[in-house]
Amino acid sequence: MRPSDQCKGGAYLLILRLDEEEEIDVGRLGSVVFPKGTYAYAGSALTSLEARVNRHFSLEKRMHWHIDFLRAKARPEEALLLRSHDDIECMINEMVGKMKGARPFALGFGCSDCGCATHLHILGSGCLSRLESFFPEKMKPAATAK
Repeated sequence: MRPSDQCKGGAYLLILRLDEEEEIDVGRLGSVVFPKGTYAYAGSALTSLEARVNRHFSLEKRMHWHIDFLRAKARPEEALLLRSHDDIECMINEMVGKMKGARPFALGFGCSDCGCATHLHILGSGCLSRLESFFPEKMKPAATAK
């Protein structure tokens, strides 16, 4: 496969770490108390997966999506990528929600354009390593990201 033939879009799980409980104003969702822990946010970018993930890693951006408000307080650990020409974001989100040890969090978070209850999950022990084994690609934030 030539590089130009490679699928440039797909879905991702943004893995964030919150080192202490934080009350965060999440735009239209209002104020939400986020417990300390590891979070997985399911998202997609059908044309430029790397650009979308790099936007999430960055702190310098206009606050637009729910995830932007959480990201301002939480540290990105990595993003797990799954390339596809199809919109598989909700399927990935559903898979995370069915994992033992993962629990949905913040109803309405990141899902204003679909029928899901939330696109954010708190990951319990062992969840992250199981997810990492499923996704063929990973991106890490630059060392300077909070």
